[in-house]
Amino acid sequence: MKIFIVIPTYNESKHIKKVLEGVKKTGYDIVVVDDGSTDNTNAIAKPYATVIKHKVNLGKGAAMKSGASYAFANGAEAVIFIDSDGQHNPDDISKFIEKLEKGKCEVVFGVRRIARDVPVIRGMGNRIGIVLVYLLFGIKVSDLLCGFRAITQAAFKEIIWSSTGYAVETEMVVRCAKRNLKHCSVTVQTIYLDGVKGVTILDAFSIFFDVIKWRFSL
Repeated sequence: MKIFIVIPTYNESKHIKKVLEGVKKTGYDIVVVDDGSTDNTNAIAKPYATVIKHKVNLGKGAAMKSGASYAFANGAEAVIFIDSDGQHNPDDISKFIEKLEKGKCEVVFGVRRIARDVPVIRGMGNRIGIVLVYLLFGIKVSDLLCGFRAITQAAFKEIIWSSTGYAVETEMVVRCAKRNLKHCSVTVQTIYLDGVKGVTILDAFSIFFDVIKWRFSL
């Protein structure tokens, strides 16, 4: 199976080199989508990957769509998304590949193994969202917001998302449910290197409203 690793990124010059070094060891094609970075993220990524450059910051969802579209247009049968901030361990990529190659899953969701010292409030929005999505759409996914996930070409065509920001991961889950796609999950390691990045409280509220909107619009 031809697999591309897609890495959406924005101003991650501090962490992206280590991520790319780890991903490079897998031997798979790498696509980095530089979503309008103003630091030297682009220059750091170029020796390791094909780099797609957004002139302005369009959001994570837009970056993921650009990367996946490029990968599938260039022969990929599946894409694995991994975040560029170092919180995901590239060694876990093999777990996604194993699920994809068995052919039983069209979408594979990463489920973060959260360390005990991470504040409870950080995962509260995720847990509430899990319940809400289950009640409204009947799909049970143990981690809505993990950016480490995989999708086949056929599934991508079915669930091309419209979210440009952090709601993209949740929208993928919802569309997966609406299209009755085969999905599964794998447990992934998580390292929080930067406490201020990621989904904020405002992002979480926005996502909740999106979930309710999708109940009637998708």
